[in-house]
Amino acid sequence: MKIPVVLSVVHVAIDADGVLAVDVDGVPLDSEQTRTRDHLRAVIDEITSDLGAPVRVEVREADGSTFTDVATPPTPAPAAAEPPPTPPPPALAGARFQPGEEVALAYVVVRQNADAEGNASLNIPPALLTATRGGLVLLGMASRTITAFEAPA
Repeated sequence: MKIPVVLSVVHVAIDADGVLAVDVDGVPLDSEQTRTRDHLRAVIDEITSDLGAPVRVEVREADGSTFTDVATPPTPAPAAAEPPPTPPPPALAGARFQPGEEVALAYVVVRQNADAEGNASLNIPPALLTATRGGLVLLGMASRTITAFEAPA
């Protein structure tokens, strides 16, 4: 909140009937309705909101007693919490699995052709082996043969 070097002064005079006469820095605050003591907080909030800064408030009662305070603009009410967004549908979905069956997605890191005897030996970085131990499968793209990859311990 920006606080000016010199605060504006709101003078409030309350007569014996509880009616307010309000001015800001000597300029009367015009109103088409009669404001009473019950409206004081709303009047001060309106002034501080319009100015966007704190003000010094000096209240003088009909009996001569005075009250001085500094009022700040009211804090805006927090916006109503929005309901969480609906999660997007899954990017991949499948059916016909056995109930409770674990379903995994294999990511192709490298491809290599099998040798003449149908064997494949793939070289991948040791860090990748450590991070994915037990999670890699060898998948024959044409035969659809799936072999779990056992990394050396």
